[in-house]
Amino acid sequence: MKLTEALMRRAEEALTFDPRQQRRALLDRTAVAVADAPTLRRRIVQALGEGADAAQLAIDRLVGGTDQLNVSYLERGVIAGDAVARIEVRDGESAIIGCATGFMISPRLLLTNHHVLSTADDAAQSWVDFRHEFDALGRPVESCAFALEPSEFFFSDAELDVAVIAVAPETPDHRQRVARFGWLRLSPSGDAVLPGEWLTMVHHPGGSPKQVALRQNLLINCRDLDLWYASETAAGSSGAPVFNDSWQVVAVHRAGAPARDSSGAVLTVDGEPWTEGSDESRIVWRAGVGTRTCVVLQRLAETSRDHPLIRELMSESDRDAAESIVVPLGSGTDCGAAAGDQAAGGAPAQTTALVARVPVQPETNGGGAHATGDARPDAVTVTVPLRITVRAGNGPSSRLPAVGVDLS
Repeated sequence: MKLTEALMRRAEEALTFDPRQQRRALLDRTAVAVADAPTLRRRIVQALGEGADAAQLAIDRLVGGTDQLNVSYLERGVIAGDAVARIEVRDGESAIIGCATGFMISPRLLLTNHHVLSTADDAAQSWVDFRHEFDALGRPVESCAFALEPSEFFFSDAELDVAVIAVAPETPDHRQRVARFGWLRLSPSGDAVLPGEWLTMVHHPGGSPKQVALRQNLLINCRDLDLWYASETAAGSSGAPVFNDSWQVVAVHRAGAPARDSSGAVLTVDGEPWTEGSDESRIVWRAGVGTRTCVVLQRLAETSRDHPLIRELMSESDRDAAESIVVPLGSGTDCGAAAGDQAAGGAPAQTTALVARVPVQPETNGGGAHATGDARPDAVTVTVPLRITVRAGNGPSSRLPAVGVDLS
């Protein structure tokens, strides 16, 4: 989405190391083996926020090099992915001129890239689609489209390449509220991930239905503003959330350093040179880069702390890893039952189970796969807890553990 040669050149100028060499070195070592004692202590404190049993697995991955996750990791990923949306960037004639990814960071605020929505006018003409995806049977899920409301809030920073925009609280037909898709809390901590840990991305590459790059991005370098990772994300992944293994957002993906031939042309997967305006998802990437979300939070506090939507964002930011995802009560799987209860005069169903993703044919835009009765303005929200239901055994790992780790 609007990926230019200039954006890629900027990323390449910041890449002062060999990403392949860095990746190979880290694949044979645990994250703890490359961290100093103070950094390791802070990272373990973050891991302890996952809850007792999940935290033990996290420490096992850091110290012992195991690769075990609770099975609840998959369920939490589905819930976290609900807050991720496709952005349709439109011109003044309402024609789609590009697509990208964004994600909710509060009940009303969406985070994406500056190069996706650079101005308030760009945002005012664009739309966001939630649930542009397939269900478990491969059937398309009916998406819900929301307008953006930059008049309520708009923040854009070219240095960080981020934009934060208010989303309309309801679909145009008033059948769905954006808050019911949940949001991903931003942590002010910069210690939520270490080099050598795996990252996950949920995104809409090239505007396609929602996809996940599940633990395919190895964090290879941390800087004050940026995280660098070995990635093959497509250009449409601009604005995608980058998660650690606790499903905490640690960065917003913005660009990458492409592979080039001897003449300096950007290479594509089919061996042809890439030119601006051609399919960006075909680019071969040497490394990806994202802006750290802790820095985004800090910049918002510096520039817009007094705005009520930012005060709401800040009030929820300092939470444990177990509280990184928020979903509203009432977004349960039994949508039909919830609607029936409402029709019969009963109270709306309140559950934190996964939202049903069945194909539906609404009469108007925004029907989605939800019941309509429980989308109330005053709906209570709860934090999705990270608690064990099934534990996978700690098997052998091919990664070398750190020996004699000193945390003193």
